[in-house]
Amino acid sequence: MLSKFIEENYTSLQRYLKRRFKDLNAYDAEDIIQQTLVKLLSKGRNDINVVSVSSYIYTSIQNNALDYFRKSKRIVLVDTDMPQLTDSVEDEVLLNELDEIIQSAIDSLDDKSKYIFIETELKGRTYEDLVDETGEKLGTLLSRKSRAKKKLKSAIEVYMEVEKL
Repeated sequence: MLSKFIEENYTSLQRYLKRRFKDLNAYDAEDIIQQTLVKLLSKGRNDINVVSVSSYIYTSIQNNALDYFRKSKRIVLVDTDMPQLTDSVEDEVLLNELDEIIQSAIDSLDDKSKYIFIETELKGRTYEDLVDETGEKLGTLLSRKSRAKKKLKSAIEVYMEVEKL
């Protein structure tokens, strides 16, 4: 049902993405639509029982487009060649300190958790790719990433508390 809908409405879906997200080029729009279909079909949702298939597909595609922009933004944020984002030397020092804290926290993760975090958060890889690559179960990868995020959050919170003093 889902694959048939996408096949019949592919052009409309592309137009929707281009209207909704002005910075999205035609190739990225196609990628997002295809990735959405793969995600939905790989989760066994081809015959999902929804009131409106159209609404379900458009919402899924919009969410994947938002994820695309979030991921691309994250990658830019960790780029060491990015232009100066701060107005003062003090802000620059604080950003550098925070960057060191984050890097140190990432380095302190166990190798497997660190790998999953970097691959999904910084490189934008999918869990499906990592399941195939590592041979680990999806739940195992999700648990490792969850533990990694908690540890990183804790490190950042400690840093922020120190900065308030």
